[in-house]
Amino acid sequence: MKLQKKYIAGLAIFACLLWSTAFAGVKIGFEYMPKPFTFAGLRFTLAGLILIPFAWKRDSFSQLFLHRKVITYVVFLNTAVGYALYYIAMSYVGGATAAIVIGSGPLITAVMTHFTMADDKMDRYKGLSILLGLTGIVVIMVNSKPLTPVGQKEVFGILLLLANSTLTSFANIKVAQIKKGISGVFLTTNQMLWGGLILLGMGRVFEGEIQLNQPVNFYIALVWLALVSAVAFSIWFFLIQVDGVKVSELNMFKFFVPVSGAIISWSILPNESPNLISFIGMGCVFGALIVNHKFSKK
Repeated sequence: MKLQKKYIAGLAIFACLLWSTAFAGVKIGFEYMPKPFTFAGLRFTLAGLILIPFAWKRDSFSQLFLHRKVITYVVFLNTAVGYALYYIAMSYVGGATAAIVIGSGPLITAVMTHFTMADDKMDRYKGLSILLGLTGIVVIMVNSKPLTPVGQKEVFGILLLLANSTLTSFANIKVAQIKKGISGVFLTTNQMLWGGLILLGMGRVFEGEIQLNQPVNFYIALVWLALVSAVAFSIWFFLIQVDGVKVSELNMFKFFVPVSGAIISWSILPNESPNLISFIGMGCVFGALIVNHKFSKK
């Protein structure tokens, strides 16, 4: 399928802006339900249920069997394991910090595609982007005061977020390698539904019964997060399968996430505010996008 670059860019930015709101949403939800697996399971199961009417067709069972391998990859890597790590990490780090760290995901993708995809190699500008992004991550870790007990927990959370980004990158590559034959909405529906049910099962085992008598603010955050997942992932999987779109280049749009995500978290969350070092770290990560987008020959 062909699509003009401006439409690809517009849809990618829209998806990233949706993801940017999730950091504050998760922190708000944690105030009422500090159970990472259960909270994540409710979010993604609801997202999958929302998408079923848009994805289910007569041949859905045959599609499920035909594409079982890539569906298994995204269910476990993106949701069951990836978001388990993400939600555990979010209990240790602030929303703005998480946004900035997750924003380094395109750097991980660029490295992985260089070694796994013949038509998506790294050039010197991507290399410079990676260097800038890593500098930003190091700055953020230093800002966390890693020698203090609280800082050690935050650094541990940052490492979990980086592990989440690695798993997500690998899942994106697997989706890109099929390029056609499976709908992005159908893939997202299965990822959310089965991954969410696995997380709910993990929550039942490790966190006990689900307490559903929560205030309305919790359910507002939960429904919003489910909609973010349903819409943003559907857009992303659709774009990955567009002809001519390279995974590493598409993922460079995710550098919008640290900027918008941090600003949203600083604006909404009462206990978070920016400082000079966090701005420097964010500037390095966002600068990586500028370098790659402006100077890359591709």
